[in-house]
Amino acid sequence: MSEDEELIDTIRRDGIGVMRNVLSADEIDAVRTEFDQAHLDVGIGPGKPGERDKLSGEQLFDYPALCALYSHPRIIELASTMLSEPVPWVWQILTNRYTPEHVGVRKHTDGMLGELAPPFTRQSMAVFLDDVDASSGALTYVPGTHHLHYESEDEPGRLSPTQGDVDNGDYVPATPKAGDVVFRVPEVWHAVIPIHRLRRYVTASYTIRGQLSEKMTERTEKEVERREQAGVESVPERLRQYWV
Repeated sequence: MSEDEELIDTIRRDGIGVMRNVLSADEIDAVRTEFDQAHLDVGIGPGKPGERDKLSGEQLFDYPALCALYSHPRIIELASTMLSEPVPWVWQILTNRYTPEHVGVRKHTDGMLGELAPPFTRQSMAVFLDDVDASSGALTYVPGTHHLHYESEDEPGRLSPTQGDVDNGDYVPATPKAGDVVFRVPEVWHAVIPIHRLRRYVTASYTIRGQLSEKMTERTEKEVERREQAGVESVPERLRQYWV
């Protein structure tokens, strides 16, 4: 079994897996430079202690090294395999920056509480630009909890987990380094411990082009409509097939 096949098995089982050393040191520096410049260009500045900043959508197209991550061949290949979707649709592109000292992120799921979903219709990725570890900014999660959010023929009466369930999970840490990519099934329960050093990452969420949950269908239909009105002229050619 190849390294990537083992990673896919881990993600399917646990909900999170880390692809190591995807970016070289020079590539990390190039993305960091554009990442920081993008935040300056929109007037956010270098960051204020305790705040989370994020940018999204077409404004990121002006930064080629950063934007190229959304159609990076290894990332796309893994997302495509996870979703069984030849051309996955990138429905969200974002940057995230947490400036210390930051309290971290509460325990939560990106699944829809109160609604079960078809299994493995969404896949998130995050390219880390700074190291995190057990003392600062580690991503914590409860392995396997994404499965609790899925419809099941074997358990037709299954109920969606509650926030109380999420709060009481047994969380374990993931500690990516700069240049690593974290692949996360959105429904898995996760959180972030307090942040004492700058924590920057470039992230995206991909979906299948078929049936999603009811709430996700509503959200993606709005985004499809918005993109149709905006047109594709500004979309980088490499990203276009995953954007339309």
